[in-house]
Formats: sequence, C-alpha cells, structure tokens
Amino acid sequence: MAKLIEKDLEEAIIALPAKEKNKILIRLIDKDKVLVEQLHFKLIEHPEIDLKLRQDAVADEIDHLKRFNAIKSKELLTLQRSYFTKISHHKRITGDKVGEVRLAVKLILKFVSYYPFVFNKADLKYNAKLNEYNLKKVILMMKNLKSIHEDYQIEFVEDINTILDFFYNGIHAGLAKSLGLPRNID
Repeated sequence: MAKLIEKDLEEAIIALPAKEKNKILIRLIDKDKVLVEQLHFKLIEHPEIDLKLRQDAVADEIDHLKRFNAIKSKELLTLQRSYFTKISHHKRITGDKVGEVRLAVKLILKFVSYYPFVFNKADLKYNAKLNEYNLKKVILMMKNLKSIHEDYQIEFVEDINTILDFFYNGIHAGLAKSLGLPRNID
C-alpha cells in the first residue's frame, strides 16, 4: 500500500509536542471501532480471564442457537455467515487462534447435527452454496488447526473427524474430495 504521508509531513508530526500528538492519536483511533476494541483488549483487559470470557460469550451464542423445524438452505447459509462473522470478529480482536478453531468446530457440529437433512437435499437451490461454504470453512479450520500447538490440536481430532465423515457420507462427497479435504485426521 502506498504511503499517504509525505516525508516532510511525517517529520513535522514527529516534532509535535507529545500532548498535541496524543490528541491527534486519540481522534484517529476513535474513528476505528475495531482498533478501539483491539486496544481495549490488549491494554486494559486481563489476557487470560477476559479472553476466556470473550470466547465463552461467542460459545454461549452458539449453544443457544435456536433449532428451526423448517429452514431452507439460503436461510441456513445466512445464519451460519452471521455466526462465522462473530467468530472472525473474536479472532480479529483477540488474536485467539485456538478459540477460533474451537468455535468453528462447535458451530459446524451444531449445524450439521441440527440440519443434516438440509445439507443433504440435492434439490435445494442454495444447497450447493451451503455445502461449498461449509467445506471451505472446514478447510480454513484445518489450516488454522495446523498453526496452533500440538497439545491443542489433539482436542479437536474427534470432532473434526465427525465433521469430515458427515461431508464424505453426504451428497457432496465429490465436492469435498475435489477441494482436497482429507477423509480424516490423525
């Protein structure tokens, strides 16, 4: 990305008195909601306790996910996207890779256990999009899994194998195979 500030302006900003720089900095930070939340987490919150509380808040939302008797693929896809947005926000604010994997596994398991019939109906218009979206999320989840410590990885093996088994035993096994998704992990 091109630098917006010219060298002479940069030097002039650096030469400003600390009080004036702080005012400008606060005004700029206040315009970015995500940056404010990231700084709050990093500078004010307790790194372990508040991280757990934030992760638990998203997990509670997933736990309290209402089960619908009749839901279409499009509605399910929209609902999943909203929950994955919450998981991404959690990761963006906290940098919590383990929590991101834990929440993604929990969410996908919840949806495939609640709505296996929706994932496996071939005649639904948005079914292919729904399954492709979920398979790509599984691929991302497995990529993220490889980036965390081995001790944490063990925690997810059984659940991820359940998810992989679900997709390989459904109507979109061919899609799972074409995307390079393994049948299971060790």
